[in-house]
Amino acid sequence: MELYLGLRILSLCIGSFILVYASYSDVRTREVSNVVWVVIGVSGILFAIVELFIGSLSLFQVFKSLIAGAIFAFLLHILNFGGADVKAVISLALLFPSYPYIYLSHLCLPVTGIPPLGIFVFSMLTNAILITISAPLSLFLYNLFLRRDLSPLMFIGWQVRISNLRAKKHYKLMHQITARVKPEEWKYVWGGIEPTEEILSHLEALNRKGKIRKVWITPELPFIVYLTAGFFIAVLYGDFISAIVFA
Repeated sequence: MELYLGLRILSLCIGSFILVYASYSDVRTREVSNVVWVVIGVSGILFAIVELFIGSLSLFQVFKSLIAGAIFAFLLHILNFGGADVKAVISLALLFPSYPYIYLSHLCLPVTGIPPLGIFVFSMLTNAILITISAPLSLFLYNLFLRRDLSPLMFIGWQVRISNLRAKKHYKLMHQITARVKPEEWKYVWGGIEPTEEILSHLEALNRKGKIRKVWITPELPFIVYLTAGFFIAVLYGDFISAIVFA
């Protein structure tokens, strides 16, 4: 039992550190080194061998986790998610073939218990998807109470002064902007427009003439960030869907 607990804590430390690093790297550079996924995968294989030897893990649990990880990774791939997201799911399926359960004195994690399905990558993914879905509500509340910007676009972005645009990273403009049309008549573009140097220079010229002061932008946050949040929620709290369905 002590060896199992030690392996679980060590695997959670490795998974936590690497996911936080991967999220930081993806946000800053839009790239994540393959080395981090190799570290998770190799660690998962070594831990699984030890657990199979001491009897705290079965081959069926390993098989179930790897099949689920492969299916989810394939779905993310065909849906055009980033390579880091796909590799994270596969490597974490290796690192956590069974749902991690931590019991220390009076502390039991996850607090809602292990979900009936018992597949960690499934709980991590569904938690991440639910967080992603809730993002528009967070933006709405942010615009409503902090910025006082009332618009149908307040669910998917916020307004920024043109003078601050160059300091921003990983965003898209939400309108096709032209000086011949009033800002309230700008055409919304689904998916947004990349802020190229030509577009930024054009906006800055319009700003200097006093024609435009602010524009709406929408963030481009990598899904690995939501996966990381889903990971921590799965470890500490459990599975959102199971908690709702079996409450």
